[in-house]
Amino acid sequence: MIKKGLFGMLLVPTLFIAGPTLGQDPGAANVGADLRGGDVTGAVGGRDNTRVLGTILDSSGNPMSDVDIWYQNDNMPAPRLRAKGRKTGTYLLRNMGRVLSRDDYEGIVLRITFEREGYRSVVARVAVQRDGAQQVFPILFREGESMEAKGVRTVLVGRVENKRGKPVKGGGEALFTSGDGSFSATGVVEKNGEFAVVLWDAPERVNASFEMTKGGVRDQILELRASPQPDLAVTQVFNPVM
Repeated sequence: MIKKGLFGMLLVPTLFIAGPTLGQDPGAANVGADLRGGDVTGAVGGRDNTRVLGTILDSSGNPMSDVDIWYQNDNMPAPRLRAKGRKTGTYLLRNMGRVLSRDDYEGIVLRITFEREGYRSVVARVAVQRDGAQQVFPILFREGESMEAKGVRTVLVGRVENKRGKPVKGGGEALFTSGDGSFSATGVVEKNGEFAVVLWDAPERVNASFEMTKGGVRDQILELRASPQPDLAVTQVFNPVM
């Protein structure tokens, strides 16, 4: 399956992985936050650049449009904020200062719900550092549709770099294959060296090849991680060095 150019909102330098928090039981809200005055919305104050972003996928790994999104502080009974997925399937959640409590100095755990009529809702608990960015790729299944995966469903994101840690510019192509040839996927490396490729129902080990237009090829075997939550694709970071 070929997935090209799906994620124009890639923010690799500030990416943080939420894997340890995904797939856990959200449980009851923690009422132990500072509730003096009865309203802690925006209590931290100041400018906040905390963000969650990604692309909403369907059961085949294709972008889904017009999805309703709700997000709130998972550790306190705060109001929910509403957002909308774009026509391209991408989304961006910000304005976290409105749900931060006085306890959220270093970061926040968000409870994010993705909804669309006729599909099962996805609930994700996402930890993101203060003023950092986190990428989350929910998978919406139709009501009654099987959620069982035939392989690993992940989104490989990163940036092609040189040995000094600088991006290799000019763009290129990434190719992922299995050893027996039964799996193949390609993706675009953008002109700034960044990429985001959906690997759908992939084997746990793939051969990755990055070929840049201005010269240079990098080949490596990658181990893919399965998601602990069937309706979330794992975000896996890899920065190949030329």
